[in-house]
Amino acid sequence: MLILFIVGIIAGLIEASAGGSGLVSLPVILFLGYQPIEAIATSKFQFAFGAIAAITRFSRAGLLEWKKVAPMIPISFLAGGFGAIILTTVDAKIVAFLIPILLIFSAIYFLLSSRISDQENSARISFRQFGFIVVPLIAFYDGFFGVGSASLYMTALVMLLGMNIRVATSTTKVLDLASGLAALLVLFFKGHVLLLPGLSLGAGQIIGGYFGASLVLRWGARWVRPVIVIVTLCLSADLIVKNWDTILRFVHAISVSFSVNL
Repeated sequence: MLILFIVGIIAGLIEASAGGSGLVSLPVILFLGYQPIEAIATSKFQFAFGAIAAITRFSRAGLLEWKKVAPMIPISFLAGGFGAIILTTVDAKIVAFLIPILLIFSAIYFLLSSRISDQENSARISFRQFGFIVVPLIAFYDGFFGVGSASLYMTALVMLLGMNIRVATSTTKVLDLASGLAALLVLFFKGHVLLLPGLSLGAGQIIGGYFGASLVLRWGARWVRPVIVIVTLCLSADLIVKNWDTILRFVHAISVSFSVNL
């Protein structure tokens, strides 16, 4: 359990800064011999502790505009829960070959865009439009597949609402937690969450989440930009490796269809 606690600290630090704590926690849980569905459910469980710690730190610093964010929370929760329910009826691998493309796009955007800064930019859509169009799409994906949802939230908040990096990071934590909790409840009531390993990871997540949020507050874009680029590219590589056979079959099907049409 001490190993899980230490892993939780590292995962919480990453989660508060850029999301993607499962990149650290999930392989460790699997390495300890637990089943994949249990590892996924427990990873979602431990993530909640770090997210709450980070949100608390951001809220105390005055970064969260609760009047604007609050209406998006139930939308994110409901869409995330619906995504998790759909996950139980279809094969999640159908999106495995598309998500790395979106994540790589997010990494390139964070690496090159001038909007990734500590300054506010002009919004391209309203909060209302963002809440009713963008949030349910990402939240549904979070409940259905989940990997890299924080990166997608961050990219959308900066690109469409013009948020500075600190506000975007704090808002991402709230929306990602809402959709993640909905998916977690579905898995919890199916009995897949391992409480003792999850609590050990969660205790570490609280520490890592708090200090990760402090680094975001202190360094802003200078800290978040490189961390999210690295984490997002690692998530993309992980997905590509794990779903290589699916990707090859998809590419083969497209090439065959293209040849027939010719």
